[in-house]
Amino acid sequence: MVKTAVVNPIYRDKKNRAWELDFLRGVAVIAMCFDHLMYDFASCKGWFSNGREPNAFIDALSKFAVAYWNTSKVTEMGFRFWAHHIFVFFFLFLVGVSCSFSRDNVKRGSLLAVVSIAFTGVTLLMGSFMKPIVFGILHCIALSVLCVAAVDIATKKVKWLNVYLPLVIGVVILFFAIHLRTWDTAAIVDRDFNAEHMLGYILGGNAYGSDWFGLFPNVGMVFLGMYWGKSMYPVRRSLLPFFDKKWHKPVTFVGRHALIFYLAHQVVMALIVGAICLMAGYRF
Repeated sequence: MVKTAVVNPIYRDKKNRAWELDFLRGVAVIAMCFDHLMYDFASCKGWFSNGREPNAFIDALSKFAVAYWNTSKVTEMGFRFWAHHIFVFFFLFLVGVSCSFSRDNVKRGSLLAVVSIAFTGVTLLMGSFMKPIVFGILHCIALSVLCVAAVDIATKKVKWLNVYLPLVIGVVILFFAIHLRTWDTAAIVDRDFNAEHMLGYILGGNAYGSDWFGLFPNVGMVFLGMYWGKSMYPVRRSLLPFFDKKWHKPVTFVGRHALIFYLAHQVVMALIVGAICLMAGYRF
């Protein structure tokens, strides 16, 4: 029975799926959706020709959203500053855990890279509404998965190295990130796209776009997740089967379909916010 569990990845076994990983991923996705919803409410009045006109309801929502976003400033280190770092860490950490379950991370990373490039194309078409996403979270995850896959393949024949090298790599990357304070200071931000900075956009030295996540230090979180998955889920079974009840189903549903929610949520929320503003009397 144990050998069968090891051979068959848990993501193909719905009955024995590690629900807690889907749950945590779902929480991170829901937090991301709330974060972007606040961004929409903070900026929505600028979408309309009569946006300067006062409206008690929209003004209250906008004021709350702006106050929320102001807590993300490095100088304040408020709620959003810490919440953003915590949820990004858990999301990327869980990407690494999922990599430890996968049979073919090269395929997963390559397919996600194709999706992320297509997503960039869509954002280019929406240039009048937003800055294009050149290297966002999807691109970062795709490249991180391929990096993890390369290390996994290279160390496959040495079991202890295969398990512990991701831990070492992850700790070293995050140590230097904390030491150099790249965790709380932004990279050099370009107002306009600069092709000469493309490598910087990818590695993390330069930033551009509506959604930007450089490979470093974010790939370190994925490596830590890879180690955790290999060490804590050797037979790919839930560590908390007793709590696997109906209460978590809505959140785990979101976690199982995280990519779909990421691709669709910004458009859906913008439509919802726009509809609310139109009903409140604003016009394009």
